[in-house]
Amino acid sequence: MSAVPRVAVIGGGWAGLSAAEALCGRAQVTLFEAGRQCGGRARALGGGSDFAQADNGQHILVGAYRQVLDVLARCGVREEEAFLRLPLQWHLADGLQFSARRLSAPLHLLAGVLGARGIGWGEKTALLRQMRALQSLRLAEDIPVAVWLRQQQVLHRLQQQFWQPLVWGAMNTALEQASLQRLQNVLRDGVWAERAASDFLLPKQDLGRLFAEPVCRRLQKHGAQIRLETRVPQIEQTLSGSLLVNGETFDAAVLAVAPYHVPPLLPEAAPPEIAAALDALACHAITTVYLRYPVSPELPAPITGLAEGTAQWFIDRDALGFGRGEVSAVISLSDQYGKLGREEWIKRVQQDLRRICPHLPRPTAAQVITEKRATTASRIDNPAIPTAWLRHQHIYLAGDYLHPRYPATLEAAVQSGRQAAALLLKDAGWGKAT
Repeated sequence: MSAVPRVAVIGGGWAGLSAAEALCGRAQVTLFEAGRQCGGRARALGGGSDFAQADNGQHILVGAYRQVLDVLARCGVREEEAFLRLPLQWHLADGLQFSARRLSAPLHLLAGVLGARGIGWGEKTALLRQMRALQSLRLAEDIPVAVWLRQQQVLHRLQQQFWQPLVWGAMNTALEQASLQRLQNVLRDGVWAERAASDFLLPKQDLGRLFAEPVCRRLQKHGAQIRLETRVPQIEQTLSGSLLVNGETFDAAVLAVAPYHVPPLLPEAAPPEIAAALDALACHAITTVYLRYPVSPELPAPITGLAEGTAQWFIDRDALGFGRGEVSAVISLSDQYGKLGREEWIKRVQQDLRRICPHLPRPTAAQVITEKRATTASRIDNPAIPTAWLRHQHIYLAGDYLHPRYPATLEAAVQSGRQAAALLLKDAGWGKAT
């Protein structure tokens, strides 16, 4: 490689932006993004929306997203301006309700569950036993969450009131396929690690202003080129060992696109097992419904859920400063409902919301956003993606689907992007990113 590597980062989502940011000042970076804006599957909607500060999906972050917060801090974003930080809350309007206490972990959760409403004392102690069993479990081989629940003889009511909403929200994967090991990792590094790690971080800005725009400003400050609306064709290899990306020569490339977009980018000589492994990954949809009412919905909690309903969680956008009377509803695994039209989604969500807030009139505005392939499924049979050949060719993959421990989350995307940058710099002889 040259003294200062010339690097192409293909994909302007959170993984690509994080990789490019980690390369700032250490490489000549050109970022290629096929869309009109950066942000990938976590971005602002842009023009044409009835909701000025809406995203392509309602995202909830947690205090354990340490590398997300680190990137934002490096880009000059102050947490208190970007997020509303709330202690862990679990508020199902039709069942289990508890809040973490301001105690050190794990006492914050223990005290919260013991003080829970909506379930009896026997169910509280059973839930704590199940959490303790999962925390101490050492898995020789990964199993589906549903299998473990059966082994623990978890009653249907606790599955419905806690475990299913947790797995759907954290992993966007059905219980029968969801990886118990990854769920365990999420809880160990978050809820069980320290109280602050379990906090909710609710964005007070759209994700463009919150993440993509500050990172892009930092990239441009360090001389990076950002090329929007540029769809990159197949990468070519030269006899000298460099890479041709969109007709330009680079020393290395980071492919930070969705897994189903990677195979067309791979050089002709790439081993076929790479594309085969990527093609074997399954994806699931998430639907977000935004509603605006002429009166405040007055949700009982900033994040209010339903154990029995189409929508799993409602977020009070009033509390985030997005405008009076606004609510967003999240439906994980929304592909399980088939191909519902816009009006049917709105009807179902409004019916759910009226069970919580019966006084609500008809909404004055509504928007439905479905990301058909929002996340890769966190299944026990997810294939390992072979990367050795790519790395030897100075090509590095980045994306939430690659994380060895976590499901496909924003934190996983950021960690993956930074890891790709660190490997690239190491191979280039420049050490790890700073």
